[in-house]
Amino acid sequence: MASLPILGGIALLIGLIILALKFAQKSSSTSTTTSSSSTPPKKANKPLNRKVTLNPEADAKYILNTLTPKSTPLEILYAIATSPDNITVATKSLELRADVVQRKLVHLAEQAKKAEDAQANATLDELLNEDDDDAWASDDEDDEAAQLAKAAKEEKKKQAAALAKATGKDAQDVTKVMLEGVDDDVLGMQWVKKNLTALGVWPPPKYATKTNINMDAPTERNLIMTMGRLNARALNSHPELLQAGPTGKIDPTYFQSTMEYRQRVGQQLDNVLRFACTLRSFQLACAVLDAIVMFKIGCMDAHSETELKWFQNFMEEKYGKEGTPKLILEDTYLGVPTEEPSKDKEENKTEAEKKEEEKNKLVQLIAQSRQVTTTDDKMSLEMQITRQHAEAFTKEKLALCQRQGIPPQIGMQAYRESWFIIVRAYKLNEDGSRMSNWDGAMGGSNPNHFEVLKGNKHAIFDMLTEDTIASFEKEFVGSDVSDRKVIVGWPFVISNVAQKSGKVKIHLPPPDVPGKYEFSVTIKSQEFLCGVEEFKLVVDIAQGVKKKKDEGEEDKESKKDK
Repeated sequence: MASLPILGGIALLIGLIILALKFAQKSSSTSTTTSSSSTPPKKANKPLNRKVTLNPEADAKYILNTLTPKSTPLEILYAIATSPDNITVATKSLELRADVVQRKLVHLAEQAKKAEDAQANATLDELLNEDDDDAWASDDEDDEAAQLAKAAKEEKKKQAAALAKATGKDAQDVTKVMLEGVDDDVLGMQWVKKNLTALGVWPPPKYATKTNINMDAPTERNLIMTMGRLNARALNSHPELLQAGPTGKIDPTYFQSTMEYRQRVGQQLDNVLRFACTLRSFQLACAVLDAIVMFKIGCMDAHSETELKWFQNFMEEKYGKEGTPKLILEDTYLGVPTEEPSKDKEENKTEAEKKEEEKNKLVQLIAQSRQVTTTDDKMSLEMQITRQHAEAFTKEKLALCQRQGIPPQIGMQAYRESWFIIVRAYKLNEDGSRMSNWDGAMGGSNPNHFEVLKGNKHAIFDMLTEDTIASFEKEFVGSDVSDRKVIVGWPFVISNVAQKSGKVKIHLPPPDVPGKYEFSVTIKSQEFLCGVEEFKLVVDIAQGVKKKKDEGEEDKESKKDK
């Protein structure tokens, strides 16, 4: 029995020796770690200001002066991608991403350090009982007071975490952001660039011929987004992306930005379309409309037979053979504007009278209209448009709402279908051929619309440089100017997917010189890859009689002269 104290002392001595050895290992490990990590990750900076200051006027000026009448759809999209405001937004996005990356790296480094310290700072109990976790169990582990204290501590942690998240100081939010180049197998901008290169569309086609291909980071980002959108079908069906989506291996700092970028580009394309019509450039207006469709659908060429065939097959598979978007044009008319019947008169008519009137509408319209003259205030271009695809689209949209559990009146109210009408005019010779040297004078105004814009101090004209003005003025010099000159550009939007047909009316100025004229009407979609609808109308313009001015107007004119 006397040997028991001796054995106890020996056990204590052995425990102290083990503790000393472990402490020595810890000290050595800590020393090694410190020496090998002489440059620890920098502490994360304070969150960056997310606001950006944009200059829409300078942005528009850049885009307008980058374009020419012969700009292609790709060149239009390149101009928008490299505009000052888009570069500013891209620069801020890259700064914010760099901040997220830095904060996540710092957080990961801190977590690794904590784990290392936790292992190095093992307690005496853990060191002496590595093979028997329960040998030195605490006597008060099951004590009610200890359990209450533990529960209170956990609740305090939860409250602190909730407060941190509410105030934007939750480090866990950073760790949840999947970042390309930081986390394994995460897809982002570099993945898109790699696949664009494999598709043969990076660097961007024909971009390097006009601009130094060694682009800066914001320019590269915007151009990758542009080319990624135009090649969306190939990218979205890529096996790696299909696998990464469900597992959350998608970098939101890139893919979320693409949605914002698409919205901005769509707005800027609409602005460029207005610019093209203001400068009367038919070729540029058509190129912008092509760019709009290419960017919405996701294709590199709006006139490619391959792309057109794909789109037709896609629409037929989804909506049926009658689902291919097409406008059927009927009752086309160009002449003196006609008055619409009042509602009271319509209400007093019987159903039979209404049907008869609808049947003979065009005949009555022509019979009642007098000949257009050079002094008329305006002419009216009217047409009845029937949407061939209305019924098929409506059925599919209703089925989609049912599958998603959305009330149809809510699911369909966001529907938009845009089309654009462009009108050109030609003066005809006696034999019916087009006159090649007609100056295009209409509505009693100067046929040189640049002088009109300048005289009116139009906002767009003030933005243009001399080189840009010269390039567009050159478009309207020489023969066959009428082919290149827009008389009117007019958008119309369908907001009711079920609308089968409707009447469109556009006012035009009459020509200044009497004679026979041909008006060419072109209708292009802003949504679909589909054929262009075109028709022509010929109208005789008679010499008009100048209207006498009222005495009040004459007094005003005389005062101006004085």
